[in-house]
Amino acid sequence: MDADPAAKISQKTIAVKILAPTQPVAPPAAPGLPIIPVEFDGMTVTPYVAQNTGRLAYSIRATGMRAPRTHAKPKDQA
Repeated sequence: MDADPAAKISQKTIAVKILAPTQPVAPPAAPGLPIIPVEFDGMTVTPYVAQNTGRLAYSIRATGMRAPRTHAKPKDQA
């Protein structure tokens, strides 16, 4: 989520539970990028109060993961 090498791992990542019948495979790394971009399908975010800290937390779930879609430029803007 954050490619800053100085950031703590807990401050730059999130976990997404993927509820799918088969385990998805991440797309190949994109050249020149420090992270692998992906798109999630059916994403839901559920807020809750964490019992151990009393702080607001989030449960993030998706039904699938895939490589990002690419968008072609319209012919008149090429």
